[in-house]
Amino acid sequence: MKENTMLVRVLAITIALTVSLSRLSMAVGEICNGIALAIGIYLFYKMRKTVHIPKKTKGYLKAYTVFVLSTLPATLLTGNITVGMHEFLQMWLWRFCPFLLILLFIRKRHYLINMLTLFTAAFGIDCFVTLIQVVYHLGNNDRGWGLGGSQLGIAGLICMMLPFVLVMLYEPSIEKRLKCISLITLFCIIIALFCNKSRGAWLTCLITLPLTASHYLIRQKKKIVLSLLLLLVFGGIMISQPEYNARFRSITNTTTDRSNSDRIWTWASSLDMFEDRPLTGVGLGQFRFHYDNGYRYAQETQHLSHAHNNFFHLLAETGIIGFLGLLYWLSYFLCASLKAYHKKKNPYDLLIFTTVLSYVILFGQVEYTLDMSANMRIFWFLLGCLLQLKVIPSPSQRPIKALQT
Repeated sequence: MKENTMLVRVLAITIALTVSLSRLSMAVGEICNGIALAIGIYLFYKMRKTVHIPKKTKGYLKAYTVFVLSTLPATLLTGNITVGMHEFLQMWLWRFCPFLLILLFIRKRHYLINMLTLFTAAFGIDCFVTLIQVVYHLGNNDRGWGLGGSQLGIAGLICMMLPFVLVMLYEPSIEKRLKCISLITLFCIIIALFCNKSRGAWLTCLITLPLTASHYLIRQKKKIVLSLLLLLVFGGIMISQPEYNARFRSITNTTTDRSNSDRIWTWASSLDMFEDRPLTGVGLGQFRFHYDNGYRYAQETQHLSHAHNNFFHLLAETGIIGFLGLLYWLSYFLCASLKAYHKKKNPYDLLIFTTVLSYVILFGQVEYTLDMSANMRIFWFLLGCLLQLKVIPSPSQRPIKALQT
């Protein structure tokens, strides 16, 4: 029993290190993920009679399983099976490990809070680094990218983490240590929003910020000051600074802005692939090969490697079967969490909703976020922690009798 308890603690630390270090060093992240999986397999063998998935979580797991299975025809029946199976295992299972391990073994609230605190602190540093990169002109276009990966990589994480830190600050039941780190990280995220200069992140955050804050502003009018301050700072800089003003207005420019127009041409290529192979698509992981061999329009000048859109990309690669599976997975996560939130006003349901909405659906309109390795681990890590916290009451929510026993 003591051995299992110690291993669960080590597992929690390893998972937290996996998501905290993956952007700094992909190799370290892969090693930590492998160690976590090995510990999880051993724990499953030792605890096989008692381990279980919480009942409230099974529906989420089933919905994702339906999606994963819906991509199997595109993996096995089209093109290069070796490439397809590699993508299938890497994208849908390997990066999914943190989610499954958390649901199976991390059942103590203070473990979950400590894991989230460590990652939130690491992400705050990640965001602050963008300021250093911009001030010292370390990039090739004066846009910060943080500790690693691409500029769009940290932009996608900002979309997930801004609602998270706001709820951690607004929600009274959250532990003080996570609140303090969230406050610091909030200001670092604001810095990164301006230093990273992602228009997709700006639009996504403008949508999710009111969704996240509205419930708390009704009950806690003092929080209005913080929210208004954020909006005033953002709006003031956008209006007063010519660089940001011009970049924001370029969002609708589909003629001279190559970033916008090239995406549109790539989406057209995706539709062409789908029309040619409507059932199973061109094959999982095989977009680039087919794109470069007959589907790229001459007007697309950047020779993009993917569709820069979750929906167009998977429609091209997995056809209507995989696309319907994707819609089912996302619809279930959104509807189940929103329904539960309206019923019980649980902050974790709200964050499950905003995490999926912001990262996969909204920011997924301008980037293929489902294939970002470090980001997807973090995505599943957050969802796993939120689903577990949803079924584990905070100390302030527990009945007096339960506390006495």
